[in-house]
Amino acid sequence: PIDLLEQRMEDTPALWPRAAEFAPGSQPLADRAADATLAALASAQRPLVLGGPTLCTSSGRALLGGLATATGVPAIGMESPRGINDPSLGAFAEMLAQADLIVLLGKPHDFTLRFADPPVVDRACRFIALEPDAALIERVAKAKGPRLIASAIADAAAATERLIQRSVGAPRPSGPWAHEVAEAIAYRPPSWPALASTAAEKVHPLQLCGAIAPHVARDRNAILVCDGGEIGQWPQAALTPARRIINGVAGSIGAAIPFAIAARLAEPVAPIIAVMGDGTFGLHMAEFDTAVRYRLPFVAVVGNDATWNAEYQIQVREYGADRAHGCELLPARYDLVVTALGGHGELVTAARELEPALQRALASARPACVNVMMQRVPAPVLRRKA
Repeated sequence: PIDLLEQRMEDTPALWPRAAEFAPGSQPLADRAADATLAALASAQRPLVLGGPTLCTSSGRALLGGLATATGVPAIGMESPRGINDPSLGAFAEMLAQADLIVLLGKPHDFTLRFADPPVVDRACRFIALEPDAALIERVAKAKGPRLIASAIADAAAATERLIQRSVGAPRPSGPWAHEVAEAIAYRPPSWPALASTAAEKVHPLQLCGAIAPHVARDRNAILVCDGGEIGQWPQAALTPARRIINGVAGSIGAAIPFAIAARLAEPVAPIIAVMGDGTFGLHMAEFDTAVRYRLPFVAVVGNDATWNAEYQIQVREYGADRAHGCELLPARYDLVVTALGGHGELVTAARELEPALQRALASARPACVNVMMQRVPAPVLRRKA
């Protein structure tokens, strides 16, 4: 309201509340609850710890890795709107279906787990919920009844730290389960190398990922932004940067360019590469003006298949190609749009052009667009079994 906007206020500590004041459940996990959780994990045959989006930051993933090392139990972060079809998790869905105990560590019991119903999760699987929001614990209790064997209100990161501390000397599960889960997550189809080397008329997403890979692997501070319905899933499956930003559980597309601008403010030196679809690019293309004015360089790699491809793939799958409607876009010159706004533009029509185009874009030290004419292919859904 304009009266509040124009009101003069004195600076006081009350204007700068601490984050904890917004999260009344943000408290450490009690030792008794931690010990009960560790005992349940040790006695299970096929336990899993699932961390929610708050544990999918760089520091959060380090905590999950530390928990897995300390307990011998696979600890997996889940932040994708595709849930069990998250391509960065490989064939993890196969292992989830075999779990006999799942610890939900700040991971809501929601659509990303298909609400942990069969056949996604075994009907005899038990649950433990460690969650700062009491309502989310109640959701598990209502859905799973006596199969929720324990719960506690606790901050996810603090609970992870407490579990690591209390795991010293605690029993550990035995058997090959952790190795089997790791193998499933690492799985990528054996056909992918051939796809990455194809000489097709247009670029395959794996060829695009292959060109980006050295730039995010060379510098651990590099930031990869992934956005878009179908194209955004491929770099999540094929690339393993130390730092990445995806479009989150809500699945809203279009934020890649603003994300990249904000990332450059936070990271002044390392490469920032944002992979997005052509539909995604169109939602906030004018923000290149912002990036140019404030001298915030990054590289937007646009997978241009002239389609709202996620919607197209759904329509083809559900109704057939002859009934796909309203998904076409123009094979527009987004690179020229960026050039007109004062940035650097590159058009790529063949895989051999990718690497030099990326090199020039990164070397330009300007906000840049590499506009890549892509094959129209669905996002990967990885399974080892039919």
